[in-house]
Amino acid sequence: MHHTAQPPQHPAPTSPPLPPPPQSSVNMYELTFGTVCGLCAGVFIKKGARMLAFFLGGVFVLLQYLGSVSLIKVDWAAMASRFENLFYTTDARGNKKPPSIGSLWRWVVDFLTADFQPRASFVAGLALGLRVG
Repeated sequence: MHHTAQPPQHPAPTSPPLPPPPQSSVNMYELTFGTVCGLCAGVFIKKGARMLAFFLGGVFVLLQYLGSVSLIKVDWAAMASRFENLFYTTDARGNKKPPSIGSLWRWVVDFLTADFQPRASFVAGLALGLRVG
């Protein structure tokens, strides 16, 4: 029998064990103060947005009806200009950009979590409140 020489086996160097992962401030099973505040804010926003949309839709339909029977004349171009002045942003090159869902979401979260420590659990509760509200 022919034996080939094998190199001596050295144990692989072991690295120190990794520390445990940090604890998340968001717990799926606990209703923290931030989560409850976010949940309530989400329900409030969703219900309020529905009422506001219902009201503004009703105003639009009423204005269209009154315009169609020649009781009033609505300057829709001026209304659009006012809307753009209130909600559009201007970039560095001077181009106007309409708001997006992402920019609206960032503004709402920044507004509601200003000076509020449990931000992560609040945002989780807010998303849940918007979902269930």
